[in-house]
Amino acid sequence: MIVILIVCVAFNGAFDGKFLSGNNINILISHAILPTFTAWGMCFVFACDYTDMSIGSIIILAANAAGILGSTALGYPGVILGGIVTGMVLMTLNFLIFVYTKIPSWIAGIGMAMVYEAIAFFYSSRQLAKGSTIAQLESEMRKLAKPPYIYIIFVIGLILAYTIYNRTEIGLNIRALGNGIRLSESMGIKTARTIICVGIICGFFVGCSAFLNESYSARINAKTGLTSLSMIFQPMAAYMLAQVLQTRINIIIGIPLCSLFVYGIFNMLTFLGIPSGTLQEAVLGVIVIVFGILAQRKETRVVK
Repeated sequence: MIVILIVCVAFNGAFDGKFLSGNNINILISHAILPTFTAWGMCFVFACDYTDMSIGSIIILAANAAGILGSTALGYPGVILGGIVTGMVLMTLNFLIFVYTKIPSWIAGIGMAMVYEAIAFFYSSRQLAKGSTIAQLESEMRKLAKPPYIYIIFVIGLILAYTIYNRTEIGLNIRALGNGIRLSESMGIKTARTIICVGIICGFFVGCSAFLNESYSARINAKTGLTSLSMIFQPMAAYMLAQVLQTRINIIIGIPLCSLFVYGIFNMLTFLGIPSGTLQEAVLGVIVIVFGILAQRKETRVVK
């Protein structure tokens, strides 16, 4: 932590105080909150030893649902409900498939990602054929991604994630599943119900991420060819680093701190003149690999 602070202060001095300016810090925190909600959702998924690669595509669909409902008379309730309800429904559907088909979750997740991408592309194509654009929020409907509202949403999300993960029976059962289904069943845990609950809980946080992304960007374009996977790389990096640090800090609290750290790296790259896109994505790929190695350095068994 001290090393990070020293680097930040030195970097700030090199750029005439712009890096640690009030405006830039506000931008850093706001941007870090978006992947934080996704990482919280992934935290519950990974805790029970499942892997779902369709989360990025679900965010796209949920964000568009938020945009569609937010553009109607429903207003802000439509933005919030559109994102959360869509996220919860699709994630629950995924986990129902995982439970009852017995298909490995990473395989089924990739398949569902392709399905969700196709749905988003079909919707986008239909809108284009009609001479319209995909769901887009007007500027007056995008306050949820701006202070102070985004901070209020973050605090609510932090309290819910921390409480569910650490202070509830379902959170304990979810973490117990990570030790194996057979062992969990021998402990009296209803594994099928618990796994489906993971989908519901993850869907809630993914839905929050979706309406925040829609509020920030105004619209989220469809992606094809599994390119929606790129939307989970930054949250995954934050999660993996938080996993490394969880012996010192609770993983739910660690995730937003690590998300801020990861986004801070991107912000530094921008200051250095490295354009967003391929080069910064390459750096993100290296971060994911390094954090993944650190997170699994004490594992003696095969990990996903």
